[in-house]
Amino acid sequence: MDPNRYLRHSLIDWFSQDTVRTARIAVIGAGAVGNEAVKNLALLGVGGIDVYDFDQVEIHNLTRSIFLRESDVGASKASAVVTRAREIDPSVALRAVEGDLWDTLSLSALRNYTSVVCCVDNFEARLRLSQLCLIAGVDLVNTAIDSRHVTVETFTFADAALPACYECHLPHSAYQRVAERYSCGWLRKAAWAERKVPTTTITASVAGALAASASLRLGGGPHAGARRIFLDTVAGGSTVSRLERQPGCVGCGTFVRRPRVIAARNDWERRLSETIEAGGQSHAIVLRLSDPVITAHGCAQCGDGAGTDVYLNRRASEFDDRITRCAACDQQSVQVEIGDEFTLGDLIDRYHGANVPAKYALAAVGDEWVCFDFEED
Repeated sequence: MDPNRYLRHSLIDWFSQDTVRTARIAVIGAGAVGNEAVKNLALLGVGGIDVYDFDQVEIHNLTRSIFLRESDVGASKASAVVTRAREIDPSVALRAVEGDLWDTLSLSALRNYTSVVCCVDNFEARLRLSQLCLIAGVDLVNTAIDSRHVTVETFTFADAALPACYECHLPHSAYQRVAERYSCGWLRKAAWAERKVPTTTITASVAGALAASASLRLGGGPHAGARRIFLDTVAGGSTVSRLERQPGCVGCGTFVRRPRVIAARNDWERRLSETIEAGGQSHAIVLRLSDPVITAHGCAQCGDGAGTDVYLNRRASEFDDRITRCAACDQQSVQVEIGDEFTLGDLIDRYHGANVPAKYALAAVGDEWVCFDFEED
């Protein structure tokens, strides 16, 4: 590597190229903001950048995404972005991860990152990332844009004191938007179509620059805790707000400190039992799964339960509301029950000798919260 590549960076008294070179950043979402975040991180010489995205390139992406070309239409966004970003600096290790972040990003993998930059365009993914980063103790930078405005939020979960989480200041309307994806029984709507927010490369580039800086904590200063930068790219005005923890927050309000993580993929029954008994509690303790599962499935019209075993005790996210139509009487009359809270005894009864179909389970054990990681050995 040519030592002169970062010559101008070396002239900045508050900039440490060595710190940047050792950083490893996960960029979630390879769309407009994701392109800009990756571009800036690669130009800065970040040591490792992993790009996560489940989507394919569409023609309308080309007006806002510096790394995408017409020849990429139909290809994986993550792979297309990584392929061209590698041309920026050969010393930067880039990796494309294709698939939904919930399926491809584990807690153990997350702990290897310096920070995570969230560049997705839906609330549900942000909610999940906030919870994962809080548990893993990894900084989260969240971005949001429209055609004029930019919001960049930083949550320094790596600090000893728990900051506010993404949900602490989330308006009720955001939860309503999430609920629109689901039926009254909390199965995904098969015919649901997400509303798209119009954006431009201007707001995307501003968000990508601010997110890259925040992910590396460039410039020092009062970065601890949580803060929000809001910027109007037309009027030029901006505000910076400190975000305080909300005691009643559904995302972090029950935590006094970060949950202790215990690997529990292998021999999970023993690991959970020993931890819970050591905390002075019984198998009646309640565990909250990260993924709701189907607990009952049957037709209220004809009483048919054929095929119930196909659905029972599996993640609800594997299915949508089409499973509420009965194969026997062809009526939309199947009742589906979904749950995410179980006693340890019930969990063992349901999944004895098998893997629990969730990323993790949370439980209050003694005077602490414990996260049992079902993906880590």
